[in-house]
This record gives sequence, structure tokens and C-alpha cells, in this order.
Amino acid sequence: MKKGHKILALVSRLLLGITFVFSGFVKAVDPLGSTYKIQDYLQAFGLGFFDQYALFFSFVLFCLEFVLGMALLLGAAQRFFAWLALVFMSLMTLLTLVIALGNPVSDCGCFGDALQLSNWQTFGKNIFLLLLSLILISFKEPLYKVFGKKTQKWACLVCLLMVLLVAIHSLRHLPMLDFRPYKTGNSIPELMQIPPGAPRDSVVMEYVYEKDGVYQSFGLENYPAGDTTWHFVDRKERIVRKGYEPPIHDFVLLHPVYGDITEAVLSDSSYTFLWISYKLEKANRSAIQDFLQIQRYAADRGYSFYGLTASGQEIIDEWTYEYDIPFDFCTVDEITLKTMIRSNPGLMLISNGQILHKWAWRDLSALTMDLDAPLEETPWSKAASNKGLVVASQFFALVVIALCFLYLFRLASLLWEYKKKKKQIHQNK
Repeated sequence: MKKGHKILALVSRLLLGITFVFSGFVKAVDPLGSTYKIQDYLQAFGLGFFDQYALFFSFVLFCLEFVLGMALLLGAAQRFFAWLALVFMSLMTLLTLVIALGNPVSDCGCFGDALQLSNWQTFGKNIFLLLLSLILISFKEPLYKVFGKKTQKWACLVCLLMVLLVAIHSLRHLPMLDFRPYKTGNSIPELMQIPPGAPRDSVVMEYVYEKDGVYQSFGLENYPAGDTTWHFVDRKERIVRKGYEPPIHDFVLLHPVYGDITEAVLSDSSYTFLWISYKLEKANRSAIQDFLQIQRYAADRGYSFYGLTASGQEIIDEWTYEYDIPFDFCTVDEITLKTMIRSNPGLMLISNGQILHKWAWRDLSALTMDLDAPLEETPWSKAASNKGLVVASQFFALVVIALCFLYLFRLASLLWEYKKKKKQIHQNK
């Protein structure tokens, strides 16, 4: 019985550790995505005045999750982190129950964009993790550990530094790993398609009538046909059952003169630069001259160049006047723009609707150095390989090397203590 309990506690600790590490890491590679999700929750609960601290909350959350997960896997400070896991999961289970009941936000965001769960699925997942935490805390005897007391705190510090480096790099540039539908190499038109046979939205028509100042909705089966005392006001569609929703369903470019130019842009067989800023009033202005240089290059080569923003026309006019901007701005949904690129502003290059490259404003120098030749003669003419995966692997390799170094230090320490005890025994004899 005791052996079975130990095995169960060990399995619980491993599952908890893996889950926390995964959850913390996918948030760290996209800190702005985590920030946006926290802002959604703050707005939903009427705490919008904390929006300015959302990025800080995001860092605290994924650092806690990642270090907690690594500590559980390494066996560091076992009782402390077991209790921490229990407290954390108790709070998160209670929070997700409230969210599931109220449904203020459709996607919990607990695994970033890597794995999307509904609010009730998240609650079920947290119940399972809470049970694992209870199993772990109920086993009071020590389990395996990789590091001793002297080195375990340094191991946790290495893990903390690693996840911070990943997050800061992704924040200053672009996410190392992109789990969104707008990642490099994807075709926007293909991801906008609904597959044949996919379920469609099931809707019913509702008719709003007014009588003596009272408004009431009716269906087709009971609307007041022939009753002249009721006056028709409006007709609405109500979704009864949600059908298939394509990964990209809200990509619409509204030109101030030509209207909806989405299809024209996505079907352009040449190259199109999209300058993206979800809010111009919040955009970093440090690289404006780089953007204008790229726009002049695009104009000289016959490539299209559009600005995409959710800002109002007044703000657009201010920017156009201040920087003498020669290209047109299209209006796009703010959430769509935040999903397209995690930089304000950022640049996207597409051809035939396929995303070839994306740049944060800090990284435009890599493009401006190659503006002497047509795009066809540069590496930018083909979809970029996933360099982020290489960078993320390098970070993981560094943390493994650091942990191995610490483990060697522990082995050396154990060997020194062994020789010291052996020498004392020899002297006592």
C-alpha cells in the first residue's frame, strides 16, 4: 500500500511538473498574448484600471508556473513546492469555476495559443490537477531529487533566468514559437475557408415588434401577423448552435476609398507589405524612417504597401500629416491586428495571401540592408523557416547545460564530503 502510494505521488508530481512547465513556457514565448488575455479578464470583471499592470501580471504568472513545474520535476524543496502547487491550483480552480459560470471570456488562455480550451474544459483540467496536488501533499516522505539543499536554489534560479530570457527576447522581437493562424508560411485564404461538409451556424429569425411603447421579440411561429396594433421594428438572427469557425474568420481590409479590398490584396501574385499597428496612438515611433524607406522601395519596385490599424480617422490624419505618409491606411479589427503580429508597429510581407515574413519594428534593419535588389533576388521572396524553434531549442540547451554543471558541482560536493568522512573515520581508528 505504501509503495503504491509512493508511485502515485511520484506520477502526480511528474504530471504536475510537466503541465506547469508547458503552461509557463507557452506563455513566456508570447508574453504580449498573455498580457492581452489578462486585460480581457480585467475588463470583464470591471478591473480595467489595472490594465497598465497586465504585462507585469503576465510575467509573474508564467515565471511562477515554469519555476514551480521545474522544481517539481527536479525534486527541489519538495514539501514547499508541493504546498505551493496545492495553493495555486486551489485558487485557479475557484477562479475558473467563476469564469465557467459567467463565461466573460470564451478562451481561458491557460496554455496560450498553443492549446485552446473552453472554460468548462479548463475547469475540468484544474479539478484533475487539484486532485494530483492533494495526492502529492498527502505523501509526506521524500521522493527522488536531482539536487541537494545547497544546489537546488541555484537550479531554480537558472530556470527562472531561462524563462525570463525567453520572454524578454520574445517581447523585444517576435515570439520564438508562433501558434497563431498568422504564423509565417501560412496561407490566409486557405485558413479562411470552411471545409465541405463542415457544420454551419444554426440560426433562427427573431422579429421585434412594438406596441404601446413595449418591444417584444417573436419567432416565425408566433409573430403577430395581421394584428395592426403591433408595429414591426427590426429583424435579427440568433445563433442556436455554433458551426465550424475557420482559424481566420475576421480578416477584412476596409480601404477609405475603395471599401473592402481583402480579396484584391490576398489574390495579388506580386508582393504586398502590410504595416500593422493596432493603435497608432500606442505605436513606437523609433523606426518610422525605416518603414518609410521600405515603402519607397516598394513603390519603386511596383509592390503594394498598406497600413493596417484600428485607430480612428482623426489619429490616422495626424500621423499622415506629421510624417508625410504616402500610403493608405485600411481599417481592420483591433483583435485581428494583435493576432497578426506581436509588435506595435510591425511589418508583414505576403504574396498570393501567403505570409512570407514578419518583422518587429526593432528588426527592420535586417530588411533595409537588402533593398538594393528586387525581392525575387533576396531571401525574403520565400517563406521563412521556423527560426524561432531553433532559438527556443538553444535556450533549452543552455538551461540543460547549466543544470548539468550544477549537478556536477553536487557530485563533486558529495565526493568531497565522502572523502572527508572517510578521512575522519581513518583518524578515529
